[in-house]
Amino acid sequence: MLNALVQAQDAIARLEAATEVASGAVREGAGARLAFREASGWLAHQGVWVHPVDLALRAAGITGSVEAGRLGVRLPSILPATAVRDGGGVDDRDVTAALRHAVVTQRLRSLRTWSPELSVGLPAEDGTPALLAAVRLVAAGGGARFSADSVLAAAVLWRGRGGTGDPGLPVWSAPVGRLQQAALAADPVPVLLGAIAEAALGARRELARLVAVEARGREVGVTVRSSFGAALEVVLRRPVVTARMVGEAIGVSPRAGSMLLDRMRGAGLLREATGRKSWRAFVIAWERL
Repeated sequence: MLNALVQAQDAIARLEAATEVASGAVREGAGARLAFREASGWLAHQGVWVHPVDLALRAAGITGSVEAGRLGVRLPSILPATAVRDGGGVDDRDVTAALRHAVVTQRLRSLRTWSPELSVGLPAEDGTPALLAAVRLVAAGGGARFSADSVLAAAVLWRGRGGTGDPGLPVWSAPVGRLQQAALAADPVPVLLGAIAEAALGARRELARLVAVEARGREVGVTVRSSFGAALEVVLRRPVVTARMVGEAIGVSPRAGSMLLDRMRGAGLLREATGRKSWRAFVIAWERL
């Protein structure tokens, strides 16, 4: 138990330290992407598989009904077909619940002042390390599967006892097999601590990729006009972007925004996420970094 706690605390401390020294755009982007990874992981724990990018596309209003996609309707707004439920089809209610989870995670992360009222109903402080107390809350909401409410309560407890908001307490973004193993364990706490350590390591790797995109983008931007740097910040902050989003954010036309995104894609920073020839959306090209 003690070894698992130390490893989890160390993993989170390293994640927080790396987040603290990153630029504002990278910090915001890492937190936003982690929220969708957490939402996707929560769905996976329920036996529903939807990629975090698909959730981000839906949240941005770029895609629409999962059910329409499952029925074979071909419309530009349909969610890309990565959605699968064990033993059946994904319901739009699954996606809506996951997006709600992502929003709550983001709001908790973005709080810059902490109100004790948020901790009402949580166990009183008794000297137990904050992370251990938080994990025990998760375990108490277990059974065959852990609950979203228990993980949220754990995040509130951990934050209220000294944890930071950036990027938050990662749980659901741990490997789903590890979470399922924890849910079935006689003592889930050590396994959950290991899962959190893995989730924190994954979040730190994603943060490092964003830092690499930022550095590479700055190199590319040296040879182009200053709007490239502004567009790069938009790309870093948002999990998915379109030419219109970039244009509105930096005050240029959608056509100019499209040209900037194409330049970033040509430099290996972005990839197109929808498979469309028009109304395209872009995400960071992790696999090329």
